[in-house]
Amino acid sequence: MPSRAAVLTIAFVALASNTASQTPPAAPPAGTASIRGRIVAADTGKPLRRASVSLSSLEGGGRPRTANTNADGRYEFKELPAGRYSLSAARSGYLQLRYGQRRPLEAVRPLQIFDGQVLERVDFALPRTGLIAGRVTDEVGDSVTGAMVFALRSEYWMGRRQFVPMGPPVRTDDTGQFRVIGLPPGTYVVRATTRETWTVTHSGVREVMSFAPTYFPGTPDVKEAGRITIGVAQQSNGIDFPLVPGRTVKVSGTAFDSHGRPLTTVSLSQDTLGPSGGTTGIAGNSVVAADGTFTIRDAAPGEYRLLGVGSGEIARLPIVVGAADIENVALVGSAGWSASGLVTTESGIPPSIPRERVRINANAPSGFSGMRMQGEPAYRQVLNEDWTFSITGIVGAARFRVTLPEGWTVKSILHDGRDVVDTPLEMKSGETLSGVQLVVTNRITTVAGQIADSKGMPVTDGTVIVFASSAEKWFEDSRFIRSVRPDQQGQFQIKGLPPGDYLVAALDYVQDGMWNDPEYLESIRRYAERMTLKEGESRSISLKLASP
Repeated sequence: MPSRAAVLTIAFVALASNTASQTPPAAPPAGTASIRGRIVAADTGKPLRRASVSLSSLEGGGRPRTANTNADGRYEFKELPAGRYSLSAARSGYLQLRYGQRRPLEAVRPLQIFDGQVLERVDFALPRTGLIAGRVTDEVGDSVTGAMVFALRSEYWMGRRQFVPMGPPVRTDDTGQFRVIGLPPGTYVVRATTRETWTVTHSGVREVMSFAPTYFPGTPDVKEAGRITIGVAQQSNGIDFPLVPGRTVKVSGTAFDSHGRPLTTVSLSQDTLGPSGGTTGIAGNSVVAADGTFTIRDAAPGEYRLLGVGSGEIARLPIVVGAADIENVALVGSAGWSASGLVTTESGIPPSIPRERVRINANAPSGFSGMRMQGEPAYRQVLNEDWTFSITGIVGAARFRVTLPEGWTVKSILHDGRDVVDTPLEMKSGETLSGVQLVVTNRITTVAGQIADSKGMPVTDGTVIVFASSAEKWFEDSRFIRSVRPDQQGQFQIKGLPPGDYLVAALDYVQDGMWNDPEYLESIRRYAERMTLKEGESRSISLKLASP
C-alpha cells in the first residue's frame, strides 16, 4: 500500500511564528447609524441570497459583525457607532470583495459613518472565481490518484518573495483529474505532490522510489514551471502533466537539547503556506536513540523543516532533500527565552488606557513555524494589573510588537539604555531579558489629506503609501510603512507613524501587501514626495495620483 503522511489543511495562518491566546475584545457600544446594501452577481445582475457580509471597525475594539443577504440579496447593519469600518461580501463560487475594491486583491478602503447616518446602496457586484483544471499522471501516462494540487502565485510574504498557495490544495480523483476553483485573477504555477512510494531492484540493490514535487508542464524546478494567467471568471483547462520520479533518501544526524540530553523525536515537516491558507504536515519521523542519533528513511525529494522536540524544547532546521542522502545533521534544542519588564509613559506613570486593549508580542522577523509540535516550549504573554509584563517560550530571534488603542503608540522599548524597538533580539535557551521598559505615548503623529488628479482636481480613489526614506526600515511589519485608501469623501488619514523622514506616494492601484516588498518600494520612489514628521505633529498633504 502507498504510504500516506498526515496533512493538516489550514484556512488561515498567523503572520508571526508565535501566538498566544487573547482575551476577546469587548462588544462595541450601541450606536445610531445604519448601513444597507445589496449583493448581486457581476455577470448577470442576479441577487445573491445567503451571501455573507462582514463589518469590522478600523479603529480597534469590538468584534466583527456579520449579516446574510435575503432572497433579494439585501443586507442591513443597525445601531452602529460612528467610525471608520471595513466591509466585505463573500459567497461560494464568487470572489470576495471589500468595500471600495475596483478589482480583486486591492487594499481595503475605509467606510466612514457618522452618528445617526443611514448609508444606503452600499452594494457589491461579485465576480465569479477563476478555475484551473487538468490531469496528473505518472511518467508513463497512468493516472495518479490522491495527489495534492496547488495553484501558487508569487507574493512577498514572511520576509521574502515566494510562491504561495491561493487557499488549500485539491486532490486528484481516480482518473487523475483535478479542479482548483475560487481563484482571483492573476498568474499562477501549478504544483502536484504525492506521498506514494514503491520499490525497485537494480542488480540486486533495492531502492525505494517516490515522486518529486512537480510543476506543470512536468518539471521539479519552479524556474521552469509554466505560467498560467487567469482573468476574472476565466477557466484554464487541459493543464495535464506527469510527475517526476526520484529515489528517496535517508536523513540522519544527532538531536540533543540545550543540556546535551537526547531529544525525543525528530520529524520532517513539509509546509505550503501563504496568506490565504495552505497545508502543513509530517512527511517522516524518527525516535531519537539513547546516544542522540536519529534516522528518517524514505524521504522524498522536496523542501522540509527538521523538527526535533523533547523535554519542553524544540530544534528547527530547514533542509532540501535531493538525490543524495543527508548525513551528520546536528540539531540542538532550545527551551525558548523570556522577556519581562514594565509598560509606562514618558512621565513614568502607567498609561490611562484599558489594560485589556493592550497586546504585547515577540514576533519572528520572518518565517512561519507551521503547526505546533507536542512538547515544544509554550508561548505565553501576561500583562499584570501593575503594568508589568512577561513573555515566555520565545524561540529564536524576535521583535517586540505592541497593539494599542487608537490615539496611542509606542515611543520606545528600552533595555540597558538602548532603544530596541525595531531590533530583532535573541537570548540563549532558558535566559530572560529582564528590565525591558516599554514606553507608550499619546503624542502621536497624524498625516491627513486628499488625492488630486493631474489637473489638481480632487479624486476619491487610489492608495496612499507612506514609507521611511531609509531603505533600512523597509521590512515586513515595519512601523515606518503604512498604507491607506481614502474614504467615500476622498479623505485619508494615517496616525501613529514614528517621527522621522518619509516618502509619500498616491497610486492608482496597489495590490494588498505589496508595500512589504522592498523592491516595490524602491520602484515607487520616483512618484513620492518627501516629508518629515516630528513627534506629535499633524500634517496635511495633497498628493498627485500616479499610475505606475
